[in-house]
Amino acid sequence: MPERPRPQMPRRRILLAGAMTLALALILVIVLVGPFRDSWGPGSPEETPTATGPSDPARTTAGPNAPPQVFREEASLTVPENVLAAAGAFTLQQGEAVVVAVDVATEKPADSDGVNIFLGIRLTCTDPSGATVGTAGGTENLLTGVPVVLANQVLLRAAADGIFHCEVFLNAPNDEGASAGTTFTLDTSWAVTPVDGLAVQTPAVERLPMTIPAGERRMTFAEVVPLSELAEGSLQMHASLNLTTCTGVGGSREDGRTWCAQDDIDTSGSTYEVETRLDLVGDDGAVCGAIDASRQSLHLEHYRHHQLLHVDRHVEVPAEPCGDRVRVSVLLDNTGPASLVVHRENSSMITTETQVPRPGQA
Repeated sequence: MPERPRPQMPRRRILLAGAMTLALALILVIVLVGPFRDSWGPGSPEETPTATGPSDPARTTAGPNAPPQVFREEASLTVPENVLAAAGAFTLQQGEAVVVAVDVATEKPADSDGVNIFLGIRLTCTDPSGATVGTAGGTENLLTGVPVVLANQVLLRAAADGIFHCEVFLNAPNDEGASAGTTFTLDTSWAVTPVDGLAVQTPAVERLPMTIPAGERRMTFAEVVPLSELAEGSLQMHASLNLTTCTGVGGSREDGRTWCAQDDIDTSGSTYEVETRLDLVGDDGAVCGAIDASRQSLHLEHYRHHQLLHVDRHVEVPAEPCGDRVRVSVLLDNTGPASLVVHRENSSMITTETQVPRPGQA
């Protein structure tokens, strides 16, 4: 008896059955694999974060809770060149405040000619419109084989949202000295630190420039902080003093005059003590207690002539203070024999509640 042909399933039914089988398989995969997806971590292709940083300034934020951002470049300078280094950008929202701290570490090479190299540095920051909103710098004569760090800082407050730019100008202009043609390196860095709460930059024009004769002690900066303005019980101060010893009249010019008179000059330079103080002040305006006092003795010699001196302190305010204010001050006691000039330009003092690290510490 001939075999009877089997009935054929319609093509549409075959396709539908296949689709249902595939769907069931996909559901099974999702159920089994899904719980393990998070264990792949951020290295998985779909979860790898997009990197941001100085090369993407529109996404580099310096908001209140952001960590410090550091911009660094090892620059090379040949006397008498000028170079720009460590250019970078960051964003701020209107009303936000940051401290921009700049450090330049360098030295005159041991095998270089001449006694010293004059070096000037200047950090310049601009707002979204391109207007300069802050500068910080200083000058120093580099001595052979003596490492130095030129350190300064500036407080910025954003008047509008946008991208802010900063860069460091390095200058060794003396083409007439024996050091002309010397090449040296400068580790140039600056850090942007958001600051919350109290943050004030004391105007240098209140007391500077000044000449401190031998045997005299002067206050270069002072800031009174009401304790009622502190959200936390700590304070930090950063101060930089741009100094010139009167081993000659040259180099002491500011505001159209020289600040070293003939009677101020002594080629032996200036031995001096820098004192930083944070004192409690009572209702009567008198100091009732000291929170912190620090002293350091230094000598500014003839061939160095210029110095950018940096000091900083971080203190905790007593839980039960004797006064209602803190006076933050920086004093210089010059024993001479040469008089000592403290320039207004490139001298600064900033007091904050937020702890502000130097670029190398951020």
